[in-house]
Amino acid sequence: MQKTVFIALMMLFLVLSVVLSPDIALQASLSGISIWWNLVFPGLLPFFILYEIMLAFGLFHGINALLGPIVRRLLRLPQAAGIPILMSLSSGFPTGVEPTMKLLKDGQLTTKQAQRLLSYIHLPNPIFIIVIVGAGLFQLSLYGYIILASVWLAALLLMVLHAQLVSRKDSLAAKKDSQHIEPYFANAMQLGRELDGRSFGRVLGDSVYDSVQKLFIIGGFIIFASVIAAFAHPVFDVIAPQLPFLEQALLEQHIGSFAIADWTMKQSNIALVLALIAACLSFTGISGLLQVSYYTYKQKEIKLLPFISYRLMHAAASFALLLLLWKPFTNVWTATMGSSDRTVFEQPPAQGTALQWSSLWPSSLMLCMALAALVMILQLIWQYSRHRKA
Repeated sequence: MQKTVFIALMMLFLVLSVVLSPDIALQASLSGISIWWNLVFPGLLPFFILYEIMLAFGLFHGINALLGPIVRRLLRLPQAAGIPILMSLSSGFPTGVEPTMKLLKDGQLTTKQAQRLLSYIHLPNPIFIIVIVGAGLFQLSLYGYIILASVWLAALLLMVLHAQLVSRKDSLAAKKDSQHIEPYFANAMQLGRELDGRSFGRVLGDSVYDSVQKLFIIGGFIIFASVIAAFAHPVFDVIAPQLPFLEQALLEQHIGSFAIADWTMKQSNIALVLALIAACLSFTGISGLLQVSYYTYKQKEIKLLPFISYRLMHAAASFALLLLLWKPFTNVWTATMGSSDRTVFEQPPAQGTALQWSSLWPSSLMLCMALAALVMILQLIWQYSRHRKA
């Protein structure tokens, strides 16, 4: 009852704020749309399509067959839990949430295992970190790689440490074992393809449709969080005037990363700035937590408080690891790649503020065309092989 009243009052306050200050709401909306349309949408679209095709053709099932012993021994989870982990590592949250809920419904995971797995798989999109944050915001792909390394390494360390601390009985007990994972890569990949069952053309069409739908949902969260952050800024400016990006980072990972990047040009310690972005991406913001609750609201046994606690620990670990990795990582990069880093799209470093970025649409269109050509070639090879067998 109290929660419902609180949310209703907050929404009423937001509506009144928009009515009384429409100029602030408009500017915030335009800022969110600009971030989404110029960088997020074109930067992620080709990779989302490719990810859906890889998933449909059983590649993750094949990799999971190889990683099964690691999932069972280090994470103390059934082998089937490797699929949501791989999905989240490759595409970020909330792609692994629905498979996790399906495993729980099928009895392949207990409630406690599902609770742990949801915490483990809530990871940021790696393409967003490398392409948009590294190459798009800072014009240096090195920054994207070091942020991704710190986020993933922190996630792995926390997974293993947390799994070792839980009860062996709770971590190994499951209602029934998975019947859909083969021990060999090729067999598991073929089985994953058969479980999907769609034709190549249907897979491609569904991949484009699902990718665009996901990106529109991301855009909605970005715009909504931008508006809330604009009205919350005066309050946070009083609480923490030294951190002008705090409300964006707490609300949504995309606008939080952009706000921290904009703050970058006023700072001399770039390692501290990247550590703050790593922490923001690891926490994923309140909007990321709400996305998980959207998929799990029917499961009353799944609690949100342990999930939030784990996210805070992951953010702190990513922050600390990036500061520790900064010197050795940059030294190795300089030794292997040369004295200067080049961007993913071969663009010169931006001048002025961090948000003077150019649109990624030209690069995205070229990647989409290359992906379409690859799909056509694979389709011809597929049809030729079927004709030879016939």
